[in-house]
Formats: sequence, C-alpha cells, structure tokens
Amino acid sequence: MSIELIGLITFGLGVLAVLRSSAMALTLASCMGLLGAASAMSFGSANITPGHLSLGFLVLAVLIRNRGFDFATVAMQQGRPGFLLLLLCIWGFSSSILMPRLFAGEFMVFPMNADRKFIIEVPLYPSGANFNQAVYFAASLFIFAAVSSMARTNEMLKKAGGALIIASALNLVIVLVDTATFAVGASNVLDFIRNADYSQNFSHKFMGVKRVTGAFPEAATFATFSVGLFAFNFRLWRGGVRPEVTGLIALLTFFSILFAFSSTGYLALICYLSVAYARSLAKTDGRRSLAARSSTNRIIFISLGPLTALGAATAVAIKPDLIAPILETFDQSITNKLGSASGVERSSWNMGGLEAFVNSFGLGAGLGSVRTSSFLVGVIANLGIIGLVLFGLFFMRLFLEDVSKRSRLADDEAQQYASAGRAGCFAILIAACVSSSTVDLGIHFYVMAGIACASVFYRKGVLHYYVEPPEPAQAAPGTRARPALNPGPASS
Repeated sequence: MSIELIGLITFGLGVLAVLRSSAMALTLASCMGLLGAASAMSFGSANITPGHLSLGFLVLAVLIRNRGFDFATVAMQQGRPGFLLLLLCIWGFSSSILMPRLFAGEFMVFPMNADRKFIIEVPLYPSGANFNQAVYFAASLFIFAAVSSMARTNEMLKKAGGALIIASALNLVIVLVDTATFAVGASNVLDFIRNADYSQNFSHKFMGVKRVTGAFPEAATFATFSVGLFAFNFRLWRGGVRPEVTGLIALLTFFSILFAFSSTGYLALICYLSVAYARSLAKTDGRRSLAARSSTNRIIFISLGPLTALGAATAVAIKPDLIAPILETFDQSITNKLGSASGVERSSWNMGGLEAFVNSFGLGAGLGSVRTSSFLVGVIANLGIIGLVLFGLFFMRLFLEDVSKRSRLADDEAQQYASAGRAGCFAILIAACVSSSTVDLGIHFYVMAGIACASVFYRKGVLHYYVEPPEPAQAAPGTRARPALNPGPASS
C-alpha cells in the first residue's frame, strides 16, 4: 500500500470537514470527484481516487449528526428510488462473486482489470476488477444515502446544491490552469493530480488545438462529467436560482466541453439541450419569488434558438468559408468517429459485451467482468436482464416521479435544486450511454440523484410562511383592545 501527496491532502481536509459540517464534507467530495486522473492511495494495481477516499468522510460526517442514519434510510424505503438502488447493489455484489466463477472459461470477453498493458479478448475469469466495481457500486449507494440524509431541510438541500456549484467553478479553474501550463510547456505542474497508473492522454491535440481534459485522464471522460455539471447549473439559471453565478458557470462549462472535441460531449449536449428546449416551450418553471427570474430566463433560452439559427445563416451567407472548419470539426469528431482506430476498438468492445450477454443466457458475466464502450451495453453484459430492469426502474422513479412537487415542506428554490439534480443526472446518463467503459456513473451522478430524492421531500408537514401581523387597532376610550393574533413561523 502507498499513499500519495493528494491522498494526504484529501485525508487532512476530510478530517477537518467531519469536524466542521456535513455540507463541507459534501463540498470536499464533489471537488475531489473532479480528480479522475489522480490516485490518493494504491493497493497493488488498484487505485483509490481522491473522490472515493473523501466519500468515507462524507458518510461519517452525515452519520454522526443528529438522526443521520434515520434520514439516510428515508429514500431507501420500499417503493422509493433508493430501495431499487439498494437491490442493484445486492445483485451487483452477488453477480461479481458468482457469475465469473459459474461461467469461467466458457466464453471470451474484453476484461476490465488494469494489470494488462493491452486490452485483448481473453476467456472469462474472476479478477480484482470484480471486487473493485462492487466497491464502487456500494460507494454509489452510500453517496446517495448520505446526500439524501443531509438534505433533510430546505436550507441543507440548498447547501448540497451549493457544493456542486463550487465543484463546477473548481472544474473551470482546473481547465484554465491545465490550458495555461500546457501553453507554456509546464504541464508537469499538475503531475500530482495525474499520478494514477492507468493510461492517460491529456496532451492530445485536435486540428492543432489542445483538447480540454481538466483533471481527467482523457477528453471524453472530462466531457462526460462536465456535461452533468453544465446541465445542473444551466437548469438552476433557467429556474432563476442564483442566475448571475450559475449562468456564468454554465456558459463557461459549455465552451470547455466544445473545446474538448469529444463526440461524447457533443452528443450529450445536443440531446440535453433539445429536451430542455422542448420542455421550455411546453411549460414555465418556478413560482412565487422565483417566477419573474425563471420566466425571464426561460424566454431568453427560447429566444436563443431562432436567434442563433438566424445569426449563423447570416454569417454563412456573408462569408461561406466560415462553415468549412465547423463541418470539418463535426466530421472528424462525430461522423468519422466510428471509422477511426478508437471507434473500431470501442465497437469491438460493445460486440463482445453483447456476446457475453447472450452466452451467459441473459444473466450477465458478473459486475466488473466485461469492458464495453456504452453504459447500456455494459449493464446487460455485466448485470444481465436483472440489472437492466432494476436500473430501468430506478431511472423511472428518478426522472418521471417528481417527489419535490408533492412535498409540502419543500419551498420553490428547493424544488428548483431537485429539478437541476435530475437534469444533471439525465445529461450524465446520455454521455455514459455514448461511451462509458463501466456501469459506474460516477460521484456527481449520485450526488445529484441524492439531491433530487432528498429526504425533505419525504417528510410530513406543511411549509408555513411568516406573515407580518397587522398593527393592533386603537381601543376606543373606556374599552380594552384585543391583542392581534400572530401565527409566527412554523417549524419545519
């Protein structure tokens, strides 16, 4: 076992966060989740990222607070989204033990273990990747439960959302530092957060321009995580929540994804923005105090569609040469992607995953057994029909059942944060379905899912607003005035 400098930093900040507050612990976990190319600790060939190391401090910070464990189980009760996630973890852990041994040597797979220099097709066999992926699955459940437990009041839910806003800002800072250090030939400045022993490609150029990777090992991974943060902040801006901050972060994150030159990021952006645009046309967002800002931002967003199309058409009409580099970028990053060496390799992974699904009679080869290039293919290849059904039910409860609208304790801003959490989850899911080699959707996905399914939405009660009592009437001479009733603010 070895511990790196970034691991020591994470450990020290984690101890401080546990002593301070659960909100600080969540902020730490959200920020450390950005360091996808870093290794905090290593056990042989297994790397523990700073994000997963900080999760232990988050869970501890939540559980030691008053009734932390009780609220952690609220969203995991039968019939709620967390219950399906719990069943997924149980099935994932069981399959990681049983299936690689049951089908050992029966068919060929592309393995997920990191002890091979080249990814080649080999007979199915149990490996350390089965245990690693089972641990990541369990970590996903702990994140979801901890965030849901922490967000038991409107105030704490907003602090949970604030943690993701801070992480989004830090992501942009890392992008700026990465770009600047690369430009001056000092990329080694970030070596302490690029110390993991798996393959990393953070210096690749596309058409002569460096691809943005941030603190992730490659541009596609950066785009997958960043598109979720973009959707989260964009949905908050559209809902009128801290629009000056969330709007600027969403805009800068959007451009950072564009300069990642990743087909994953482009397709996820197109899908998310298309759905968001359609929903904006269909209805308004926000009520009461947020209504004016929400309505204004919604109108701005709707207006951007025709204005952008008109501006682009005018520019091309004036100077037709402008469209050539755009079309070339589109062709090389999306249209011709499948024909590239990377596209051919990833397509072979997906074909191998589908064959593993068929050869395992629909049961899957076991969590962590098969490498694919799509979350959807990875689910059926590793977890089979059972995993596909459980994931499908979890997503249905997460996206289609808006529990925040039914809660009588949640205020309007809390509901906007919940909607932003679902938006971020949707964007990450789309990106993962395009190109994800595992069924682990990442720390930020489950933080956002925990916000969308916060325990405040399941509590019973009524949200009261404080109304200033009227001035007492002046008593007539010779009579006694009756005191005015003051309802006062009700506790939630």
